[in-house]
Amino acid sequence: MRTVGSILIAALATIALVSCGSDVAAPTGYAPGQTVEAYAYTHGGYVGQAVVTTDDAGSIDVTLDEAFLPHSLAIVDIESDQWNEDNTASYVQRGDTVYVARYIAYDGTNYTGTTVGTSLVYVASDEQGNAAGNTELEKAILRNESTMANWYDVIEAGGFQIFTEFGGEPIPVTTTEYGSVTKRGSEYWNFGIGWTGNIEAIEEAAQQFGVSYSLDELERGSDNFWSVADATTGATASDFPDYFALIQQAVARLAVQ
Repeated sequence: MRTVGSILIAALATIALVSCGSDVAAPTGYAPGQTVEAYAYTHGGYVGQAVVTTDDAGSIDVTLDEAFLPHSLAIVDIESDQWNEDNTASYVQRGDTVYVARYIAYDGTNYTGTTVGTSLVYVASDEQGNAAGNTELEKAILRNESTMANWYDVIEAGGFQIFTEFGGEPIPVTTTEYGSVTKRGSEYWNFGIGWTGNIEAIEEAAQQFGVSYSLDELERGSDNFWSVADATTGATASDFPDYFALIQQAVARLAVQ
């Protein structure tokens, strides 16, 4: 998908490569008044979203976000009165054991969590709450862009729920330890440049320099900052190529004038 997106963007490009420090106007040439979206698995555990709009002049505006997946949304405090070894499952992350609600529901379907090795999977539940189905939730969410877009719609509307017992009272998950169910506006990675600072720098790079570059032209310098060809950005995030490719994927869907 990235390769196709990059090729399409190269074909649609309307601006030339610029060097760091140049006084560059925002890329134009796209039809005005558009809104397009793209979704992809990003940062090794999240659903990335790029929303690109065009103004009256055909310049682009980019908004990036990332949604937490079930293994993050279902995290619970095993030390609390509500949760215990019977109604939780667990997985190991960076050497630490993370506990999650064993029973969840997504978009009206019940799933049961089970640990496989040190990993967690949520499988469709049978009538007794056993992990008996053939549907693995995370794979279902990541199947295609339509299912990833639906994930955003459902979790933002409170359609992801956890239970202290199978068939019990649903507890809608509307917040995480970082704040919201997506990273935008949350406190995720809130030190140094942080997630927000990095994402804003990536958005700005796409808006200022355009996106008509191959991924080979994205390089991380000795100062830790990423460059788009010879144009330095303010981003240091290791997954810069993931986010930039996601923007390319969205921009490839814009109509040109």
